[in-house]
Amino acid sequence: MDRIIFGTPLPFSLAAKDYAFASGLTIRSIRPILWELSAGKGYMSDAERKRMDGAAHWLCVSQEVESWHSVQPGDDFYEKVRRGMYALQIICPSGATNQYFKFCETPEGFDNIGSWQPVKMTSTMMGRLAELDGQKLNAEFDLVFGGVQRAFEENAVRLVNPVLLLEHGLQINHPYLSMLMWVMGLDMLYMAGEKQPFVDRISGFLGSKTLVFPRLLHQQPRLTIGEVLNDLYDLRNIVAHGREIPRNPFLEKFNIVDSNGHNIDLIGYTYSLVLMESALFLLTESLRKIMKQGLIDTVRDDARWKQKLKVDARLDQIRNSEPGKERC
Repeated sequence: MDRIIFGTPLPFSLAAKDYAFASGLTIRSIRPILWELSAGKGYMSDAERKRMDGAAHWLCVSQEVESWHSVQPGDDFYEKVRRGMYALQIICPSGATNQYFKFCETPEGFDNIGSWQPVKMTSTMMGRLAELDGQKLNAEFDLVFGGVQRAFEENAVRLVNPVLLLEHGLQINHPYLSMLMWVMGLDMLYMAGEKQPFVDRISGFLGSKTLVFPRLLHQQPRLTIGEVLNDLYDLRNIVAHGREIPRNPFLEKFNIVDSNGHNIDLIGYTYSLVLMESALFLLTESLRKIMKQGLIDTVRDDARWKQKLKVDARLDQIRNSEPGKERC
């Protein structure tokens, strides 16, 4: 019997330990890789191979087969790992090389016998600073991955397209075009179409007093969802319609402060960059909450989803009208 492993390397220091999930996916080490035997050796530079060797953890799925020849590149294991990567990006949008490799495990190491290489996903500064291990990975990965799997298998377009736009925005790696992709994903997900439904529905579902960003480098940014949504939609419209971005407020320097009122030092952050970061985390948090709460059937039904968003928006307004009801 041969053990075949399909895997993708995780960014350096993203994960600090191994994980084994109920879905069959794991986060583990792949070492040593036997590049001298690799089918793809001639298609990779020395620097690329060195980077793969240096990856401490990989996202993987494995299978026992009679012979590794029986598992062809068209098998769905590549896609399973890629959807696992979608789930990781929803939980912690840190970016990834987005390279997927097929290995045969041998006593000497891992023999690379195939690969699939979509475009690299490059995250934002805050995305790279977020820590995967601090994002309740053990408790949430299988829920989010199961939701992603179901969305793609059942062609739930209202969920599939935002996931793909999340990936495309990371692949484009441009402050305004990436923002545009992520806000388009939010617009699709919340069936908004206009500014007020966009603001009301996202505020209601996620909570207008909810913090936009996770904890970063031992500091918690205190910016809330309700503070950014109006300007985010305005910036989206400016970019989408090809207008010049006004200096005030979008190109002015913006200091992000933590829960203690101290500045979080991020290089050269303008307000437009803060909004771009906000779009990324609002999209991932929206997808994450839908998957965690098992709302796929609700989201697929336009009437049920609109009704839920309407109720949530009303409840958020009630909470905000009551003194002492802020939450994070």
